[in-house]
Amino acid sequence: MPDTISNLPSNLSESLGTIALAIGALGAASYGIVDGLKLISWIDLSGFERLFSQRIFPRSGTAGGRIWPTKHKAGLDPLFPALKVAYGADVMAVLRTQYRNGRAKGDLPRTLRQGIRIGFSMMTRDEIMRTTLGLGIAEETTRLVADALEHARKLRPPATGEMRAVTPVPAMGDEERAALARLETTIDARIDAALLLADNQYVTQAKVWATLVALAIAFGVGLELQREWYECFLVGITAVPLAPVAKDLATALQEAVKAFRRR
Repeated sequence: MPDTISNLPSNLSESLGTIALAIGALGAASYGIVDGLKLISWIDLSGFERLFSQRIFPRSGTAGGRIWPTKHKAGLDPLFPALKVAYGADVMAVLRTQYRNGRAKGDLPRTLRQGIRIGFSMMTRDEIMRTTLGLGIAEETTRLVADALEHARKLRPPATGEMRAVTPVPAMGDEERAALARLETTIDARIDAALLLADNQYVTQAKVWATLVALAIAFGVGLELQREWYECFLVGITAVPLAPVAKDLATALQEAVKAFRRR
């Protein structure tokens, strides 16, 4: 074995490193192609169904996430009424656009939190209770939340030109404040969890599409260079997994070959 290693070509480490870097570059390019396919909304909306289901309210005809063979439970469906009150009938188009333009790293988290806060401040008591119960919050806490939001409306100064009787309003109680705090914590946790699942699903599905692109490129180039089909398949199937670690792998291969030669 030592004799065999010592007879390896002197440029083997550079060749292995170059191959690893080239395969990694193919994977990175393939992922970039898929990530840049903004014209194909079905691919670019991968994971949005973890936020809002395809049909949130069938009778309203409001489309949510993609039609996807595997049905996932959408985490933010209960909060849709508040968002619709805040942003109007085109709310889903707004949210889909922001999801495609950055997902959890863009403006979507802020838009969701801001819209829900505005929506709750404008909803009726019955709508508040239905939405809060839909989040799985206890009924007693739901009543306190509705009381607290009604109380907050009374504390707001009147809008310009609005005539309102000036009557003293007692301060909000500790139980109502605690109920509002629990609601806000629940909403933040639900948004964070849904965005995490959506982003993870997008990345997973983007890697699958990127692997298909890498295979197509590998076979197209490899067959043109008269390489064997299994060589093309090996390059294409390993390109995406190797992309994040290509540089480290190239360095490790070079160091390994040098270490074997020194023996």
